[in-house]
Amino acid sequence: MIRILIFGASGFVGNPIAQALRRHGHIVYAVTRTEEKTIELSKQEIIPILGDALQPETWVPALDLVDIVIDSSSSSDGISEGILQAIKESQRVTSAKKHDPKIGYLYVSSIWVHGDSSEVVTSRVPTGTNRKPVEYVSWRPAFEDSLLQSKDVLDIAILRAGVVFGGCSSRSLCGLWWTPFVEALKTNKYHEPITIKGKPEVSIALVHKHDFARAVLNAVERFEAISQIHYPIFDIVGGHETLRDINRAAANALGIIGEVKYQAPTADDHFGNATSASLLIDSTRSQSYLNWQPKHTSLIKNAEVYVKAYLYSTDYYATVTRSN
Repeated sequence: MIRILIFGASGFVGNPIAQALRRHGHIVYAVTRTEEKTIELSKQEIIPILGDALQPETWVPALDLVDIVIDSSSSSDGISEGILQAIKESQRVTSAKKHDPKIGYLYVSSIWVHGDSSEVVTSRVPTGTNRKPVEYVSWRPAFEDSLLQSKDVLDIAILRAGVVFGGCSSRSLCGLWWTPFVEALKTNKYHEPITIKGKPEVSIALVHKHDFARAVLNAVERFEAISQIHYPIFDIVGGHETLRDINRAAANALGIIGEVKYQAPTADDHFGNATSASLLIDSTRSQSYLNWQPKHTSLIKNAEVYVKAYLYSTDYYATVTRSN
C-alpha cells in the first residue's frame, strides 16, 4: 500500500489516476477547493483535503501522511511551481536526515513539449535539443528541468501525456473537434459544410485516459526504481491517427454528411496551434521501464463509442427531447 497526495483529482486526467490508484488498494488524498468536490471524491473512496494548491498551509501538513505527491493540476498560473516550492520548503523535506527516504514527486506533463515534428521523437532526447515546444506549453521544459534539479531532496518522475481521449467530455480535445458536429445536429444542418479548427494532415499522438492512469499507477508502484534512473522522464502515447481520419470517423458515426472543412489556427491562437502540433512519439522506453502496454490504441476503430460518450456529456439529447 502506497499513500498518495494528488492535485487535480477531479480533472479529466487526474480523476482516472486517482480512481486507478484506489482500485489497486492505495490510499489516496486529494486537494480540492470546494465542498461539492469533497463529497464527490469521498464517494470514490478518495480522502479529500479542502484547500488550495496556491495556499500551502491548507495541504502541507498532509505531506507527513504520504509517500508520493502527484501533480496532475492544470499547471497554469504558477500552480505547479508553487506546489514544488512548498514541498521543498516543508518541514518534511528540510528536516529530513540524509538516510531518510525522500518524498516522491510525480509530475504529469505533456508531449507538446516536443513541439511540432515529422520525425520520430523519444523521451531520451531532451526537449529543446532540435525542437522548441509549442508556445502553449513553452514554460514546461524549464519546469521539468527544475524538477530534475530537485533530485537531491525529492524522488522525481515525469510522465508526459499524449492527447488524452476516452469518455470525451467537453473538457477533452474531442470537445474542441466535435462541438461543430453537435451544433450541426442540433440545428438540423448535418448536411451542410462544417468547419473545424485545426490542420487535417497532422498526426495526433493519442492516449486513452485509462491507459494513462495505468501508466501512472505502474510508475507509482515502481517509484523507488524509476526515480533513480538518470533521466526519469517518460512519454506516454498509445497510438497515432490523423485529425482528418479522426473527424471523418466521428462524422460517419454521427451521420454527418456535409463536407468537413478545416481552418488553420491563427498565429496568436496558442492553444489552437498546440492542438495542431504533429508528433510521432516512440513510447518503447516508457513501456519497458513502466511495464506498460496501452489497451486502447485507436480512437477511430471505436469512434461510435467515443462520439456517443461525448454526446452524453453535452446538452444534445436534452435539446432534441425538448424540440420533439
